[in-house]
Amino acid sequence: MGGCHSNASKAPVESSVAKDTIANVQLYDLQRNTANLYDEISKNKLTVIDFWASWCGPCRMEAPNLIEIYNDYKDKGLGFVGISLDGEYKKWTEGIEQLQLPWPQYSDLRQWDDTLARMYNIESIPHTIIVNSKGEILAQGLRGDELRRFIDTQL
Repeated sequence: MGGCHSNASKAPVESSVAKDTIANVQLYDLQRNTANLYDEISKNKLTVIDFWASWCGPCRMEAPNLIEIYNDYKDKGLGFVGISLDGEYKKWTEGIEQLQLPWPQYSDLRQWDDTLARMYNIESIPHTIIVNSKGEILAQGLRGDELRRFIDTQL
């Protein structure tokens, strides 16, 4: 499957957190309020962190699959957190509305300079990081049926 790629070749941000645990970064929601990533992931047995952008065609194509997975597993302990790599607030919010993404959405509107994207060297979207309630990274980069099969084994 293809994806949208970064043109920049930037060094990843170093984290003092072990690479097998997601960093507890500060997030910005649609109202520009701050939240901590761990506050979101601690609510569920498993959380899919979905990196996407409104301008990314493959992200838009993957969205219906993610929504279906979310709806199938949300009552079984699965949560989603959207991290947008958009640079413009209006395009970000329009993308959420058009795609009807039902889970919490966050963006610092820094595109590929997003803290988590740099920390985990994400250079192509859509990209997922799947973590447990303790923030331990269980898998990365799963999409489509592969993502569903993985969630089936974990819940």
